[in-house]
Amino acid sequence: MVDTTMTMAEPVTKQQKEINLDTVDRQILNLLISNARDSTRTIVKKLAGMGTDMSERGIGKRIARLEKLGIIHGYTTMVDLNQVNMPILRLVTVKFTSPKDFVTRLEEMKEYLVNSPFCDFSARTNGNIDWIELKFFNTHEQAQQEEDLYRAWFGDIIEDYRSYDLDIHKMGWQLFDEDDFARFIQSTCKKQGTETCPNIIKQPGRK
Repeated sequence: MVDTTMTMAEPVTKQQKEINLDTVDRQILNLLISNARDSTRTIVKKLAGMGTDMSERGIGKRIARLEKLGIIHGYTTMVDLNQVNMPILRLVTVKFTSPKDFVTRLEEMKEYLVNSPFCDFSARTNGNIDWIELKFFNTHEQAQQEEDLYRAWFGDIIEDYRSYDLDIHKMGWQLFDEDDFARFIQSTCKKQGTETCPNIIKQPGRK
C-alpha cells in the first residue's frame, strides 16, 4: 500500500534562519522527521549506521537544545490516510478579485480554512494565482460538496477557482544543505549521462 502520509515544515522565521545547525543536528532532525517516536537508543543505533557515534545522553541534550531554540515545535502522528478512510487529496488554487470589503472577507476565508478539519495546508502565493490549499476528504462526493459550499460562501472574492484530485507519489521531506543538494545532482547526472549535467553545478564544498 502506498504510504499517503503528510508532513509539512513549519514556516521559517527570521530567528531560525540565524541558527547554525551542524551535521549531527541535521541527522537527528531527519531521523525524527521520519519517525518522531524513535527513542534516543534507537537514534544512537541509526546514527552509528551513518558513521556518527554519540551517547544517548548526548542525543538527549541535542534534542533538548533543538526544542529550546524552537527548531522542534512539537511532535505529531503520521497515519496511512487510506486506512483511516481519508484517501481523497485535493489541491485547490484561487485567484482573487477585489471587492471593497476584500480584507474582511479574506480574513473570514482564512478563519474558515484554519477551523476546517479537512484543510491541511493553505498559503498566499505570488504569480498567476493568489492562494493554494491542500484538503483531505473521505469521498469524492464529500469533496465536491465542500467545493460547492466554499465557492458559494466566498465567491464574491474569487475570480478563478480550480481544484485537482492528486494521485500521491511521494509525501515527505528531509533537511539538506547546498553540499547535499550538489552531491545529489551530480550523482543523478552520472546516472543519466554527463550530457544532461549543467556545467554550472558546483562541486561539494566549493564556493
